[in-house]
Amino acid sequence: MIIAMTVYVGCLQFSPTFKSLCCAFGKACESAGHSVKYLFSYEYAHLLPKKIKENTIFIGSSKNISSILKDAIDHRNKSSILKVFAEDPPTHIYLQNFHLLNSFIAKFARKNNSLFIYHVHEPFVQNCYKPIYKGVHQYWLYFFEYYQGKLLEQTDIAIVSSRFASKLFDIRYPRFSGERLMIPLLFEDLGSSRCQKQTREYVTFVGPPLPAKGPDKLLEIARYSSRHSLGLKLQMTSRATPRDSRFLREKDLRILSTKGFDDVAFGEIIQQSYTVLAPFRRATQSATIIGAFMYGTPVVSSKVGGLPEVVSQGKTGYLLGVDAEASLWVKGIDYIKENLTRLSGNCRKYFVKHHSEKNWSKYLPDLKIGGVE
Repeated sequence: MIIAMTVYVGCLQFSPTFKSLCCAFGKACESAGHSVKYLFSYEYAHLLPKKIKENTIFIGSSKNISSILKDAIDHRNKSSILKVFAEDPPTHIYLQNFHLLNSFIAKFARKNNSLFIYHVHEPFVQNCYKPIYKGVHQYWLYFFEYYQGKLLEQTDIAIVSSRFASKLFDIRYPRFSGERLMIPLLFEDLGSSRCQKQTREYVTFVGPPLPAKGPDKLLEIARYSSRHSLGLKLQMTSRATPRDSRFLREKDLRILSTKGFDDVAFGEIIQQSYTVLAPFRRATQSATIIGAFMYGTPVVSSKVGGLPEVVSQGKTGYLLGVDAEASLWVKGIDYIKENLTRLSGNCRKYFVKHHSEKNWSKYLPDLKIGGVE
């Protein structure tokens, strides 16, 4: 007989993607008959529906490097964590994304015989690729990798979501003593199977324009479009106005602020796009691409890291070398537009089969979470 468990799931650093990943897992556990509570940074509050918000413990307001450091040394956050765990002891704790407080939680789990599960989205970045991230972020990676290694010493189950990530994990953590599982990124299914070609008019780059995402390629495409009077409707989403003024000067590129947007509003942006640009310089996997597939939106993507594992040439998107010229990216954009109905259907089917929340049921037993009898 399997008894009901108390499962905590969450992410203490804000990124909209992780809300959907956490809630998909939480819903699956609830469907299996277990009690679920959420741990989120307060920055997620506007994204959470009422029911989930009522079951959420908000810890800090981390959204960037400085706020992570601030929340990690604020003793009130640790006190809040201990208080809620004392009131309703966890049998399982599943955390997404890096945060310095994760180690505190993992040590609690180890001490109190709770199963600690950590989703390793970025095992590590080889030193030769760190300069791609530019500025303080390339140096933060050394700090992040060191403390993630410490966290994994306290982790019972580590999850990776691509073969590329699995390979990096084995290189970086050959002595990991826990169990490593390969589970794809599984999202709440907020999409629609409809493909209304006439409503899809934009080519969208999902920001912010971090260097590793390849935003310079977006600028090259915008300039190529302007120079050849192609009239491409390019747009970049970003929660804040880009500091780089180059993005504000391109007449064929509009900046769409998504600050405060909920899932529905952001989904409408993707549904109004006939393709999403993903010119990553480096990527272990991409939630952006899978999120596009959810709405039946094909992608034009660089073929780096784990991206070719989900983007199938001519079926769900168009793959290009990371340094391909703008003219070739435009060729890919045109290919998507000309074959949109077929590609859109393929994307939606791929998402439902491999990345929708319904798939969690087959992975829960691997996390020692069975159905209640």
